[in-house]
Amino acid sequence: MQEPEEKEVTKQADVIVLADQLITINGEKYNIVEDHDGGFDKEKVEERYNTVLDKYDFIVGDWGYDQLRFKGFYEDERKESGIDNRISHLEDYLIEYCNFGCAYFVLEKEKKTPIAKRRRSQQRGPHKQNGKIHANHNSNHSTNHKKTNNLHAPKIHKNKKRPVTHNKKKTNSPTKTRNFKIRKIGEKS
Repeated sequence: MQEPEEKEVTKQADVIVLADQLITINGEKYNIVEDHDGGFDKEKVEERYNTVLDKYDFIVGDWGYDQLRFKGFYEDERKESGIDNRISHLEDYLIEYCNFGCAYFVLEKEKKTPIAKRRRSQQRGPHKQNGKIHANHNSNHSTNHKKTNNLHAPKIHKNKKRPVTHNKKKTNSPTKTRNFKIRKIGEKS
């Protein structure tokens, strides 16, 4: 009788364990922030890792049906981060997309790409210039001004405001107000 042949495993990444909670993947250092139920497996990470994950600040590996899958997350402050790939939403991801009670691990990149600073015109609130505090003109005002690029709009003096018109339909029914309470997952009502 013939023994079944073992599949030859191709390495997608070079993983080196440097210390108890420090590894490198293709030369990039990562801290093992969390290793739930022994989810980190060096050999499986070498097999399944994809270089697309290099751009993320955090890499989560979770197990389901004996398969390791990865998901990348950014720091919350990054402009590249969407609501679903911010690290603050890790718990939501684990609850929504992972098998209940599955083993998983979280890797944090040691040298992250610096977060780009916003331009001064995009910043909100007052700023300091020549020792004096100045109000930023791009901040939200309590009045409802809209910028228009309409060259045919009537000119308005600086001291006079344009009359506000409302194009709302009038209804005879009384207005109903509803109070909604937004709650987080896991919060008891």
